Amino acid sequence: MRKALYRLDQFRRAHLDKPTEAEFSRAGEILSPQLFELFSQMMPFEQAHAIRVMDRLVSAGYQEPDLLAAALLHDLGKVNYQLRPWERGLAVLAKRFFPNLYHQWSTASPAGIRAGMVVAARHAEWGAAMVEAAGANPRVVWLIANHDADLRDMEDADRAVLSVLQAVDAAN
Repeated sequence: MRKALYRLDQFRRAHLDKPTEAEFSRAGEILSPQLFELFSQMMPFEQAHAIRVMDRLVSAGYQEPDLLAAALLHDLGKVNYQLRPWERGLAVLAKRFFPNLYHQWSTASPAGIRAGMVVAARHAEWGAAMVEAAGANPRVVWLIANHDADLRDMEDADRAVLSVLQAVDAAN
């Protein structure tokens, strides 16, 4: 029963949450006006997730403005395609249980049953391009572009900051 309630809460948070006015304002204090405009385009539940990630980083003692901006915008690329919950869920399941199929389908065009996999695989790249075009500094662009990257391919300094962002993202 406890596990079922936890999953129900996870679903609610993943698809129904929205930030409070105070949380939304706090994001505006961290981001430049151009980046805040991009943040404003995200779905409310994505904004709430991003704010939870940022808040968790701050609670853990991280104050680096670039890291906090990347936390708020790491899923920005998902605005390119509004997915239904089942499409998101299918991507998560495929990545976990059918990684070869996930990899193959995630390189296709984001249409039909493959849409969620393509968005999951490419949203970091799309979001990085969007924030770069909006004038974000290179560190923010890099953090967003690599927030889903394989840490084994990173240098030690890069691995440290990305591992924190990835861990907090996965927990929220």
